[in-house]
Amino acid sequence: MDKIALLLGLVPPKSEPKIAVVRCNGSFANTPKKTNYDAVASCAFAHSLYAGEGGCPKGCLGCGDCVKICSFNAIEMNGETGLPTVKENCVGCGVCAKHCPRGIIELRYRGKKERRILVSCVNTEKGAVAKKNCSVACIGCGKCVKVCTFEAITVENNLAYIDFEKCKLCRKCAKECPTGSISEVNFPPLKKEEEILMEVEA
Repeated sequence: MDKIALLLGLVPPKSEPKIAVVRCNGSFANTPKKTNYDAVASCAFAHSLYAGEGGCPKGCLGCGDCVKICSFNAIEMNGETGLPTVKENCVGCGVCAKHCPRGIIELRYRGKKERRILVSCVNTEKGAVAKKNCSVACIGCGKCVKVCTFEAITVENNLAYIDFEKCKLCRKCAKECPTGSISEVNFPPLKKEEEILMEVEA
């Protein structure tokens, strides 16, 4: 962008680098199969037919449309989880997000030291219903909202969302989440002293 702007005599806008994130943790372990999909290997096609093998009407369908559409080879399907994994060479173009029929991919700031915190769920069903299909579904309980001192989390339609522009990566919300639907990316394990401090501050 800088090089093109220089050629055109323009000043490029300043923005933080972004990366695609997958807001679904409905892996094989967390969302056991209830049916077997045996049709066209396309998320768009599968989305038009049914909820998915695990039963979640919002979760990843695992057919890899995002992998096929990526021009940078920055996404691959994880054979162990059945979910797409975004690699570090992602340029944040957003094409995968536009093509995901479930809307589970979005662009977020890469974050300091590539660290990110997000709710890995987009299911807006009520908690009990969502949990039947996925053990790590967000149940919209609001505990994360109460513990966040930066007003970075909101709950709407039974689903929590973390505003990455407001989030300070303190990790309190992840510790508070009863279902484990909040993902901590590239963080080191908490030390016992840090865990105690977080409890005192809460």
